[in-house]
Amino acid sequence: MSQILILTKNCLADIQLQQDLQKLSFEVFNSCSILDLLQADFDVSQLLRFFKIVILSESLSEPDVSLVMPHLKAYDIFIVRRDHEEPDEKQQALWTELGVDAWLVPTDSPTKMREKLLGPLYQRMSESGEVDLRSSGLQNRYLLNSFAKCAPDQGESTLPVDFLRNLQENFSDQEQKIFYRLMERENNPLTREEICSMLWPEAEVEQKLAQISIIIRNMKAKFLEFGFEGKTLRTRRGVGYVLCQGFYHLLKNAAVEEERQTQANTLALKKTV
Repeated sequence: MSQILILTKNCLADIQLQQDLQKLSFEVFNSCSILDLLQADFDVSQLLRFFKIVILSESLSEPDVSLVMPHLKAYDIFIVRRDHEEPDEKQQALWTELGVDAWLVPTDSPTKMREKLLGPLYQRMSESGEVDLRSSGLQNRYLLNSFAKCAPDQGESTLPVDFLRNLQENFSDQEQKIFYRLMERENNPLTREEICSMLWPEAEVEQKLAQISIIIRNMKAKFLEFGFEGKTLRTRRGVGYVLCQGFYHLLKNAAVEEERQTQANTLALKKTV
């Protein structure tokens, strides 16, 4: 079970969020007092160590968020901002710069909420070596079952047949463009300048660095969501991004298998006509 702390100025206003999270098997603590302690610069490390996730409530203004973020970033905590609507590109870049890891909106379905919270969190924990997702008792059974099927050190040499289709259906247009370009490049890094030119032809790359990082992070989370726990995308500092070799070859094999299956289905359909 993952423990969540909601920092709020009005505990009553966030009861519904607390209940929704509890229905997803999270253990949730709703607090105004811890927020006050953070804003007063008190040492709350003994309290925060019990939580994996901190949600900054809608009741917090943007200045409030800016004030508490430096304190929260001192701890190894997954930080989520909840707001009344989806943030635009500028707001996403601002939150990312502050250290916010993800964001929620009131219209998120339970499935979407779980995806936003657990996907990036487990990815970060796995990459840091904090937890072995194949052997831990984490709550998301769907993800764990997928990890067991696809973990590369368990002898699996293929991805689920529908893995690419799931990615194609759930990737945004920007994510798809980057993904296909990465597949084309294989071992050659895709630079941030190339990504910027592809997605925002008129923009300066320096203006889009935060947004590019957000897109790459979301892609990693979706790879994880649909069943691949191994390393997927590597950042070459000062150069760009490249698909990890093992993952690239699995993707190529999955694409070949998907094409073979499509041809077989087409042939079978013709025989029935």
